[in-house]
Amino acid sequence: MGWVVEDPHVLVGVRVRNHHQSPAVDLAPAAHVAIAQFGEVRGSEAFDLLQLLNTGHSGTLSTIHASSAQQGLARFTSCVLQSGVELPFRAIKTNIADSLNVVIHVERRPGRRYISEVLLVNSYDPDTDLFDYGAVFLAKQDHP
Repeated sequence: MGWVVEDPHVLVGVRVRNHHQSPAVDLAPAAHVAIAQFGEVRGSEAFDLLQLLNTGHSGTLSTIHASSAQQGLARFTSCVLQSGVELPFRAIKTNIADSLNVVIHVERRPGRRYISEVLLVNSYDPDTDLFDYGAVFLAKQDHP
């Protein structure tokens, strides 16, 4: 569901495919905005989001369910592959590394959520098939 925003360069609250399998919203119309915030990425809409990120739309935010920031990178890669795009696996991972700057993992504990990990994504090495990232913040394991 989209919300009305007075600034034509800001897009907030685009609904993507949900667990009820309602139709995904095409992200292509968002290509003209300066800042975009999307809901959870779960499937084929991940490629549209990656294309948006690759065309220089800085300030874009989205969420994905994963058990860590590193797992979020892997899950985003899987979602892009599910889109059926005809790109090699390593090209997709290179595009992800070129497009994402920061991955923030939010953990849920009884009654609260907190930031448990912040990673800066530097690059992807196709020879080793590894993302190069640096931890900016790691919460203590005994954090309540």
